[in-house]
Amino acid sequence: MPSLKNMLLQLLLCFSVPVIAQKTGKIYGQLADTVTHQTLKDAYITILKGTAVQKSVFSDTKGAFSCDNVPYGEYHIHISFQGLAPFEKAVSLDAQHPLLNMDTIYMFLSVKTLDTLVVAEPPMVIRKDTLEFNASRFPTKPYAELARLVQILPGMQINNDGTMTINGISIDQLTVDGQPFFTGDKKMALTHLPADIVKKIQVYTTDSLSKTLNAPKTLNIVLQANKRKGTFGKGGAGIGTAETYTVNGDMNRMNDGQQYSVMGDLGNVERERMGMDAMPSMSSGRQRMTNLGASYRDNRNKGATFGGNVLSMNMRNESSSRTHALNIYPNDSSTIQDQVSDGVINNYSHQFNGNVNIGNGTRTVFMISPGVGINKSENISTQKASQQFEKTGVQTYQSSGRSNSTSTGTSYGTGLNFTHNFKRMGERFMSALNIRNSDNESLSTNNSETKYATYSNTIHQQNKSNNQSMNINSNSSYSVPLGNHFFLQAQLGYSFSKDNNKYRTLKYNDATGHFDQLDTTQSNTYGSIYHAGSLQANVTKTMGKVTVMAGTGIERDLLHGENKTNHTSLSKRYVNLLPQFTFTYNPVQSNTLQLTYNGKPNQVMIQQLQPVTMTKDSLNIQEGNPDLQQPYTHSINLTYTRMAGMRMLTVTLMSNIVTHSISSATTLLSNGARVTKPVNIDGQQNTSLMVNYAMPPRTGKSSFNLSGNVNYSRAPVLSNNVRNDSRSLYVSSSFSWNYHDKNGLDLVMGLSPGLNTMSTSVGLHTSYFNTGVTGRVDYSYEDLEGELGLYYNYNSSLPANYQPAFPFLSPSVRYRFLKKKAGQLALSVKDLLNQQSGADRMVSATSVIDSWMQTRGRYLLLSFTYNISHFGPGRTTAAI
Repeated sequence: MPSLKNMLLQLLLCFSVPVIAQKTGKIYGQLADTVTHQTLKDAYITILKGTAVQKSVFSDTKGAFSCDNVPYGEYHIHISFQGLAPFEKAVSLDAQHPLLNMDTIYMFLSVKTLDTLVVAEPPMVIRKDTLEFNASRFPTKPYAELARLVQILPGMQINNDGTMTINGISIDQLTVDGQPFFTGDKKMALTHLPADIVKKIQVYTTDSLSKTLNAPKTLNIVLQANKRKGTFGKGGAGIGTAETYTVNGDMNRMNDGQQYSVMGDLGNVERERMGMDAMPSMSSGRQRMTNLGASYRDNRNKGATFGGNVLSMNMRNESSSRTHALNIYPNDSSTIQDQVSDGVINNYSHQFNGNVNIGNGTRTVFMISPGVGINKSENISTQKASQQFEKTGVQTYQSSGRSNSTSTGTSYGTGLNFTHNFKRMGERFMSALNIRNSDNESLSTNNSETKYATYSNTIHQQNKSNNQSMNINSNSSYSVPLGNHFFLQAQLGYSFSKDNNKYRTLKYNDATGHFDQLDTTQSNTYGSIYHAGSLQANVTKTMGKVTVMAGTGIERDLLHGENKTNHTSLSKRYVNLLPQFTFTYNPVQSNTLQLTYNGKPNQVMIQQLQPVTMTKDSLNIQEGNPDLQQPYTHSINLTYTRMAGMRMLTVTLMSNIVTHSISSATTLLSNGARVTKPVNIDGQQNTSLMVNYAMPPRTGKSSFNLSGNVNYSRAPVLSNNVRNDSRSLYVSSSFSWNYHDKNGLDLVMGLSPGLNTMSTSVGLHTSYFNTGVTGRVDYSYEDLEGELGLYYNYNSSLPANYQPAFPFLSPSVRYRFLKKKAGQLALSVKDLLNQQSGADRMVSATSVIDSWMQTRGRYLLLSFTYNISHFGPGRTTAAI
């Protein structure tokens, strides 16, 4: 038996060997600038081994930095600081020199006169409050769209619905060199800008005054200096099976600060999916899209810049769908409704937007943004439905109907923005005014028959409506530093809205053959005026690593409505406090912990208050409630962010509690019809935990994004005058992997499983699992490219006839030819297995609905695309 001494010796050796085998060293030093020799806080230091990031740190408050546990080897150290030229030096660590003291490193003022790029910058850096990606470190295929570049950036996610997030935080706008591209629509820039003209991609908070970590972000695309003067674009056409076709093109001309853009699109094929999130289970039917647009911007005169764009669009959608719904009621009175429907919708839209900016780059800036919109919609649909009690199976009714409607709308308005920065650093006044007028008219005809057990009911009526509205929103803010540690911000807001609404329901007259019998119970003319004014102020104090912001305010709302049909009126006055508090702990720039709280009222719509009954088919009846109180939302957020070694971690815990929330009260009538009315019910809340982790390529090939989400919600409703609370828990995660090598292989994979459970007070419990697998494999060899797009969706809750699982495969082969390989001939197959399903399940306190919509199905497409890229001579400046 071994002695205790021998056992301790062996245990010591076990722990000692890994330490000895680590062979790591340390690099440290001090930073200062060459002008004042002051220390540089929060400079960004990166240790590079080839093109891979080995380690990254920030300098501390005294300008010192230390990179510990660096494996022996040869490296390049890269140091960057806002306004100073980057520092680059080759270093090495070995057993004889494990500690490298770089002493004091003096950084020089930035000079932008270098003719060639001599420094390989790291994939991303932080410059004060801006996260910056270097596009050259994220290679894409020739002529790739901007979307292909953005979606491989660490922490970035583009969703199939067009939304974008960075570490789980919403990106609300995308700009190019600080200016909106075309209409400002993010999708427009992502699909029409080529990736190879991009130099950097910057991410920063949209509202520069906001100190909230979860505030919406702006994605700014910085173009290469030698790509700001030239012409680029593409054009193509394709034809395929199943009567599919496509014609599209865009052309962009840049001349430093001047830009022209023209784009057009015509076709009935499915658009390429930009996102790597789960494929949308619900189909949008079979679509045909036509759009044409033009844009112009001139920034050459820095004193006054201007631009404008016009966009016309037509979308035709054919749909065939069916639903199976469980409508939840207490006391065994729940019903099951089955419905099938077919329809055709035509939407037309014409938009014009302009922008004039005076004083850009000076202390005082004035901007005016006029806009005009014209819209028209035509809809024809048929429906068949039946309903029965869930427990007994006794049928309550059968119905069938046909409806058609036409609606038109015009809107016009302008936005005015004024900003003045005082000589005192941080002192600023901002004011914004938005005015919008709209006029909408609609005409619909409904013809339906409902058969009950002992009788039937027929509705043949025409509904006319006209809505005229004017909205004015204004906001002014003043901010000023108070000494070295305090900051004051005051805000004044006012909004005004005026609506005039006219509804007419006319029954069909068999004697005259016209709709000339006024239904007074469903006809109404009323107007409303809404005033809302607020005054807020907050003070921020910085105490070393801690920053505290506290403030309050008051908001007063006045709502007045007048029913001109029955000569009645109602008035509502609401007064609420607007508390706000933020606590931020920031030990170093890369680590931040923040707690925020704010309270604010929610607006009550006049339509919810009007004591009017409306229905189109006698089965679904809507009522107003003049006794509604104003809801109030309390929001609490706790966020932690960390960036270490080029890895980004964001953890957010959010909770919203609503008092006097407006929910629905649903009553089931004896004939199976439902009456719905808005009511105030306390108890609504929503709590979620989100974790996002991003790891950029350490080997130059792979990067990973991980996210997890746990969401709990409680939603109270009234069913047959019985309170029914639904409690939902949704647990989901997402994993994406991007791989690129120099041999022509690109691989993007995503996995997003989720578990959804819901229980209600009346005893219903449902639980189901859903997952989506997404992927894209792209391989190129010389002039040939092959790609396979893969989507797989599974939903355990759907019945077999709703196709709970389906794979979607989309292979394609492309051949590049002509000068500069600008031409591309492609052969692709959409939905190779013909398995795509438009099925989904929606769960709420009042219903569980399974839905299915027909998709286009499999088709083969042969297409040709020609790319144009011509830029004038320019000078590649050094990255700074």
